[in-house]
Amino acid sequence: MIRLSNQFPKVIRQFALCVKSRMKIVIMIYSWLSIIGLCIIYRGIPPIVLAIKVFFAMTGTALGMYLWNDVCDFDQDTSGNTSNKEIEDLSPSTRPLGRGLVSKRRMGVFSALLVALGLTASALINLEVLLIQFAFLVLFFIYSAEPIRLKKIFLMKQVTVTIGGAIACISAGLAAGTITIHLLYLTGLYVLFTIGVNPIGDLRDIDSDRASGVKTIAIVWGPGFTIRLALATFTAAAATTWIGFYGLGFNITLPIIGTIVCAAFAYVMYPLLSHLNDYEYMVKRIYTRGLPLFFILQLAVLLGSLPF
Repeated sequence: MIRLSNQFPKVIRQFALCVKSRMKIVIMIYSWLSIIGLCIIYRGIPPIVLAIKVFFAMTGTALGMYLWNDVCDFDQDTSGNTSNKEIEDLSPSTRPLGRGLVSKRRMGVFSALLVALGLTASALINLEVLLIQFAFLVLFFIYSAEPIRLKKIFLMKQVTVTIGGAIACISAGLAAGTITIHLLYLTGLYVLFTIGVNPIGDLRDIDSDRASGVKTIAIVWGPGFTIRLALATFTAAAATTWIGFYGLGFNITLPIIGTIVCAAFAYVMYPLLSHLNDYEYMVKRIYTRGLPLFFILQLAVLLGSLPF
């Protein structure tokens, strides 16, 4: 009994470390989208209890599958030279599993517990949300696990993350009982962003991906093309904000903020073209300066949907 009581605090610390290592990216990509989607549907603050349920449904399922992905990628992630201390939370080999702070078996248990949390919260909302979260679970399982392992197929990494983000948006609509044109616009904007900008994140894993045979846009077409694609995508996103204003019933806030964000993104990204061999510099600049601009763009969709 004494030995078990001594182990319990250690397990809690390990769980907290694992959650912390992936929480930031899960909230930024999935949880945030669901909550913003709810706010857009309700044109303001949604019911607090519903928002909490949606948050735990999306966060639990996504976080559980990201931890499972770490288990499946353990050998690949720890073989690459990705130990930059300035971007520890982004580097696979410096996460708890890669640093030997938790075993693969225990990480698998943590993953299962988080997925159970997500599916339970989904069931407390309605059957539709539960089913779409289960679809999210299946998609990311075959993305990470053998023998299918979608991430080894060219472009499937972007496709999987794109579908996952779309599920986050649609989950908000299913939870609220309605899917509006404004929510669909947010979904389309995320799809556009993921296809064109998400490949930049693969620059941090380019060495380990190449060694394990994973084909990404950064590997197949090079860092230069990856950055130019991101610039072109954000320009297209800014253009769609004017379409949203003139054709989809958004107010003038959307195109104004959208244009400003696009210009700021170009300012952040253009200097990267002169640092194509410095992956650490590029990844740090993208995540510290570029990614927040996409959150501002999502807020612009929310503000643009408000009735004023």
